[in-house]
Amino acid sequence: MRPRLKQFTVARSGSVVHLAREPGRAFEFEDSSGVIEAALALMDGSRDVSAIAASLAGDWPAVTEGDVRELLAALDADGLIADGAAPPLLDPAQRRRYESNLAFFETFADLRTSGAQFQERLHRAHVLQLGVGGLGSAVLPGLAGAGVGRITLLDCDRVEVKNLTRQALYTEADVGQPKLERAAARARAINSSVRISTVDRRVGGPEDIADLLDGVDLVVCGIDRPRQVAFWVNDACVRAGVPMIAGGMWVTRLICWSVWPGVSGCVRCYEPDGEERAAAGRVAPTTNRALGAMASLAGGLVGMEALRYLTGFAPPVSAGRLWTLDLITGACGVEDEWGPRPGCPVCAAGKNAGGGAPAADPADRQQPAAAAQR
Repeated sequence: MRPRLKQFTVARSGSVVHLAREPGRAFEFEDSSGVIEAALALMDGSRDVSAIAASLAGDWPAVTEGDVRELLAALDADGLIADGAAPPLLDPAQRRRYESNLAFFETFADLRTSGAQFQERLHRAHVLQLGVGGLGSAVLPGLAGAGVGRITLLDCDRVEVKNLTRQALYTEADVGQPKLERAAARARAINSSVRISTVDRRVGGPEDIADLLDGVDLVVCGIDRPRQVAFWVNDACVRAGVPMIAGGMWVTRLICWSVWPGVSGCVRCYEPDGEERAAAGRVAPTTNRALGAMASLAGGLVGMEALRYLTGFAPPVSAGRLWTLDLITGACGVEDEWGPRPGCPVCAAGKNAGGGAPAADPADRQQPAAAAQR
């Protein structure tokens, strides 16, 4: 291990050392002797603990390797250092391509997990994306650009001129063409290393999803027809132990929610009779009253949550929670929250069929996507 201080601005004010990462985010250490500031300067990834202790001992003879390890533990607990000896994992071309990704993931790296490991988890991940319409056309470029290794797309519609206001994957030349064909081509053009496969299918029940879930790490649901579809996707995902994320636009609000099988409540826990009400037509119809900017925002919310699930850089925030973004006031928060419902037939069936709940973090699922989290 060769400790390396992350990208911080180091400044001193009297006896206090300040480490600033971004506006409003700073760490402070009492350091009247100056030994901490000196130790930080030595943490450039070129020295191990013994070398750092030996260098400090010249001016502070009482400093031991144990003292350095204690300091490292405190710095690591606050996410301030990484291991300069961590294997690169990515080749030079990948490091250039994903430079901004790696810089972001570096923020969440520590002495056990490097930024490159988060990126590697994306490379091993398989996402099933249902729909390449308003939400899906906003999510897909982000997944492909981020470097998700495999994406399966499901849709059955053709591009219409009215789609062009909010479905940025398509152009006027695409009108009349199958969305699947054009969406897959755009995703491949964004990142040729991503394996894209397509399924031309209309979802009519859980079985239309279940046979696609082998080896899938995450389902992104961007379809809302027929009205019962969220329940069907939920049923298939819970029984297979695969997390699902959904989102969309409610005229003046954007929404995002997810189901984490074995951890959160499922859709039927939230609305036990929701499918029956939807089938009976007592659920208000969802009309596409949406702007392109709204689709982009909704896609960003869902896409960011997908990266949380796939990499584990931070825990998912939408599992069993309905997040909304109010387009009038700008307020964003959790509008509703629910847990597993005792006796829920889908949750119980999912646990029995799947052999128990998934690991404590989706990044631990080894499906084949992600290695163990930090």
